[in-house]
Amino acid sequence: MSHLVFIIVELLFLAVTHIFGGPPWTVIGALAVVAQTLGGVRIESLALVVPGLAWLALSHATGNRELFFPYTMYLASCVALRATERTPWLGPLGGAAIVAAFMVIRILQQATARVLAVEFVVAAAILALVLVARSWSRRHGLHVTPYTHFAWQAAIVVTASLLAYASLAI
Repeated sequence: MSHLVFIIVELLFLAVTHIFGGPPWTVIGALAVVAQTLGGVRIESLALVVPGLAWLALSHATGNRELFFPYTMYLASCVALRATERTPWLGPLGGAAIVAAFMVIRILQQATARVLAVEFVVAAAILALVLVARSWSRRHGLHVTPYTHFAWQAAIVVTASLLAYASLAI
């Protein structure tokens, strides 16, 4: 039953990204959802990913296409955190894969070299902070129960996306 719920939520997530954001948002979302399944089909993985749609809703409501960056960093952070649980090197690799897809999309959108450089540096810094925050919270025993584990992951990904949003001022 949980597999069916996972598939339905995943398909709804991708449908919403496609309808309201278009292919770039869907590509990033699909990569994030697929990456979440590598650690097994778990509802809590989607529970971490789905709130990233708030960035899509804000973008759609305001017409601000720049919110694609915080959305991407939200999902890259989700992937980095969840993949690290499986194997330590998968976290940085998974987050980097999401950022790489974002960079390809931005190149296809004809972003300038300066903009690409700033986005790359900010994305790399945010991913590094995500992994440091995960390590810190583990060392300090903040992942004792499944609830606190999920709450810390949620706090980290929300903070990462807010940092990405703040970076839009650069």
